[in-house]
Amino acid sequence: MSNKLISFITAIVIFTIFIIPVSAETLTANDFDLHVKIPDTYSFSTFRMQFNLFTEGNTWIANKGLDVTEPGTYIIKFPVKYEIGVNFKISATAGISEFDYYGSKFRVYEQCLMETYAYRDEDGTLHICDDAYIVAKPLSATYEYKVEKFVNDKDIKSETDYLIWVSKANFKVNVFESKAGKWKYIKDIPCSIGAINTPTVTGEFVYHQQQPKWQYDGYFVGPIMRFYKGYAIHTTLINNNGTDRDARVGKMISHGCVRVRPTDMDWLINFIPLNTKVFVTNE
Repeated sequence: MSNKLISFITAIVIFTIFIIPVSAETLTANDFDLHVKIPDTYSFSTFRMQFNLFTEGNTWIANKGLDVTEPGTYIIKFPVKYEIGVNFKISATAGISEFDYYGSKFRVYEQCLMETYAYRDEDGTLHICDDAYIVAKPLSATYEYKVEKFVNDKDIKSETDYLIWVSKANFKVNVFESKAGKWKYIKDIPCSIGAINTPTVTGEFVYHQQQPKWQYDGYFVGPIMRFYKGYAIHTTLINNNGTDRDARVGKMISHGCVRVRPTDMDWLINFIPLNTKVFVTNE
């Protein structure tokens, strides 16, 4: 065999070694680290942030949290043994209103897919990514305290562990979960309400029916959460081709229903069970 041919084969072997990806079966980790940055642009009092960790297939693994006392980066360690290359899902459950992951924003209970991986650079150095980095926005303690005090002082009861309070004054759909006999704030969703001549009804009602959509001439709204006669919480107006017809929130524009953005409606319809109390006030 000629020296040129030997050199050529050797070059192919060396090149192949460098482009072969690192095998996931040979690398394992004993925890998944979530790095949470709280920017110094926010002013806040001490709070506790909590996050859920799921498998990519939505099997719950753990809920972990830390007390936040000042701006900075906090590391939450989830004790789970896995092979590098596995994907996880993260969702915030308390303490923050939203977090940013590479430019995408995720609100409370919305799941974010996070990857683990390994590779070698051109020098052959092994790099392992078994953690994730997010930037979080603290929940306003003032707002949280205010809305929890309001509904708890009213002694509102619900047949489920959840409560919806529609604040017409603030154009907000506030969602609560029952914990230790008290309503604890989960999230708030911007909404539009009834126009002056067709106001949204006020009082205590029950979310009693779910419907896929209400069809109109050229557009629709849906999904639908009916809570009293023809009154419901539903999406903003959507053209039949899926584009927005009227996506406004924070306005008095409907015939009496409560309109929210489609992504928020998807969360409500999947998270809130039937027979949940819907409390609507002018406050």
